[in-house]
Amino acid sequence: MTKQEVSERFSGGHVKHMVTTHKAVQWLGRILGIVICVALIKWAPHDIGNRMLCYALVVCLLWWVHGLDVVLVYICEKGFVIKQRPTNLRDYFRSAINLDDYYVYVPFESVVGFTPDWKELQAVNTHGGIYVVPLDLQLAPYKDKMRLQAAIKHYRDTHDI
Repeated sequence: MTKQEVSERFSGGHVKHMVTTHKAVQWLGRILGIVICVALIKWAPHDIGNRMLCYALVVCLLWWVHGLDVVLVYICEKGFVIKQRPTNLRDYFRSAINLDDYYVYVPFESVVGFTPDWKELQAVNTHGGIYVVPLDLQLAPYKDKMRLQAAIKHYRDTHDI
């Protein structure tokens, strides 16, 4: 999803920043994935069944490498647009096909905070209940994590929450 699509689809306003996986992790994953793909193709067995299995693994690896640079969080003017982590295998395959369906908008006024391991965002709904959004921010850069917390603090300071 582009910044323009996020602004049009969600009510968070203009996108200020995008949070992705750390660049070093992306490049290391790409290099490792391509090396494994080359090794699978080069040393694939000669019988058709095992060769097809190796090619299926190559497709899965290329699919994984392609997903390394997906945007995890869009920091908008009024809230976060967050890519939810799939909770089961069926959701994982659905999210790989329909990635845009797994983005959810969380306004700043409802955010309670992040868990210490950056795997969940905790927020309060309008009825007072707490809901948890599963995330994949463990491999995000430290400066982006601090930028997420600074965005919440800035919104609370300017809106007296």
